Amino acid sequence: MKRQLLTLLMAATAMALQAATVTDTIFTRAAHEDFAFGADVSFVPMMAGTRWLDKNGRQKDILLILKEQGINNIRLRVWTVGSGASSKQEVVSMCQRARQRGMGVMIDFHYSDTWADPGNQTIPSAWKDHSVEALAKNIYDHTYDVLKAVKATGANIKWVQVGNETKRGMLYPVGQTNKGGSVAFAKFVKSGYDAVKAVDSTMQVIVHLPDGHDNSLYRSIFDGLKKNGAKWDIIGLSAYPRWSHLDGPTMISRVMANINDLKSRYKTPCMVVETGHYPREAVVGNQYLVGLMDRMIRNGDLGCFYWEPESFQGYDMGAWDAATMRPTVMMDAFLGIKHTEVSWVLRGSMKAPTNGQTVSSDEPLTLEAAVTHIRKSRPTTATFYIDGTPKGKVTGTAHSLEVSGLKRGIHRVWADVADDAGNTLTTDTVVFFVGESMVANAPTLTNQNAKGGTAEWTVDLPSAGSYAFYFLYSGSTLHACDLNVGNDSIGRIYFTKNHNYYIKKDGEVSQGGKTTVRLSATSTSGLPDIQELRIFRLDGEADITAIENTAALLPTDGNEPVEVYSLTGVLLRRTTAGEAGVPYGWDGRPCVINCVGGTPYIVRKQRLK
Repeated sequence: MKRQLLTLLMAATAMALQAATVTDTIFTRAAHEDFAFGADVSFVPMMAGTRWLDKNGRQKDILLILKEQGINNIRLRVWTVGSGASSKQEVVSMCQRARQRGMGVMIDFHYSDTWADPGNQTIPSAWKDHSVEALAKNIYDHTYDVLKAVKATGANIKWVQVGNETKRGMLYPVGQTNKGGSVAFAKFVKSGYDAVKAVDSTMQVIVHLPDGHDNSLYRSIFDGLKKNGAKWDIIGLSAYPRWSHLDGPTMISRVMANINDLKSRYKTPCMVVETGHYPREAVVGNQYLVGLMDRMIRNGDLGCFYWEPESFQGYDMGAWDAATMRPTVMMDAFLGIKHTEVSWVLRGSMKAPTNGQTVSSDEPLTLEAAVTHIRKSRPTTATFYIDGTPKGKVTGTAHSLEVSGLKRGIHRVWADVADDAGNTLTTDTVVFFVGESMVANAPTLTNQNAKGGTAEWTVDLPSAGSYAFYFLYSGSTLHACDLNVGNDSIGRIYFTKNHNYYIKKDGEVSQGGKTTVRLSATSTSGLPDIQELRIFRLDGEADITAIENTAALLPTDGNEPVEVYSLTGVLLRRTTAGEAGVPYGWDGRPCVINCVGGTPYIVRKQRLK
């Protein structure tokens, strides 16, 4: 039924909802099987063992769940590596699974040992120092070899991308268009095109650019390709509201304007081969996706692919709920279903802890959800999650839960709030810190945007032992970096495509004192944008803090209750003024005393000296 919004909900016979939304059928999914409702699922082999659930909580093969959600085609990236992630063997295996599910396939050639995107188009190590002609032959041979192997699986290979997000060409710097490589780039595209057609002339060749809202970019690149003799069948676009810094309706409007100009200018059909949204804003994401696909269907365009819906570990733009392991309402867009949030039914947010708060690992922590806009006579229940694990459920008006035993480090907390009619809303996600930590900002950078670049911090560790290193970063692609502390190799960290996200690495440090923490870029170009390094001592060791002798002379009643805080605001101890004033302070650390009763102006916020 179409356009049934608040009027139906207010009626006495209104249906129970799975979420605090009403649904609206925008297009009839079964009538548009020729449209490519797609999903890039290249992470699936790397997530072996994951227990994916369908919307009803039943465990199934991820491709089957996606098919039930309307996906009829998958996209698979391929690198030039001989084995492992995104290798020919892995893509062949995924093509076999796609054939079993009756799904079409798009092959996405990155022409690199690793990720190729606007910031990284690195020549494969086996092709290094080759001439333009030799590189064109490398592309032909690699493309032909992979496609022959995947075609042998019997899978329905419909489309082939010759390059991934080639904003400034490929195989940098040889085929880099803004550094004199336009002719070489066109030669590389034509070589890939010829290899595809040699394997199967029915396969459609796609040239793919990012920033699908930017018409001037597309005109520049495709004018150059046309001028220099390149060939293609389809223009592929990326369309991410997040990376374009546009809201959904504006993004749709600009992408569609660009598509219509490209179709007219180059007589070429178009499709969106990458898009995505925040899963924590699933309703907004659903509205964006269904709006985009509805416009594309009515416009006669070819398809729309989500990148990557099933991913939720370290990538914050999947379409899966990490807490329930089920698809979010974003995936309903591929069924033609739009969700509209009913704000007056339920509204929730995290009240405690607050974002960025530091709490003690020795004291219980109270989680609290603020819930408003509740309909009368409908009790609510809050289920709290920390780092994706449910910690408990409370029903009533308080919506608070006490938890203990949290490990030192950085945690994320949110709550699912539901009323007795089944309406559910997830609160905002709050990041908080357990235990004191050392914070280092503004690293010294060397060759940040080049392979082998480094970021360094000078820190003063209290002793040898086990530490947790957290990096707050943003990055538009995958970055592999090696972490070293002094002479100790801690291991490799993979910074995935994220924004303002903490990633952690634990390790053993053999010596305390002043030392250097160093990140070195390895298999990708450059480093992510790192805003902060935060270091925690692991369980069983004292928190990191500056050591200094402290004492206090408090001219108050010795039995007066006080609270002792660290300088970072962590509650260390509840005691009396007499005990707090002894020369050793609290474990020899600088403190803040907060008077609980008596004459607070004497001791409130007083640092011990």
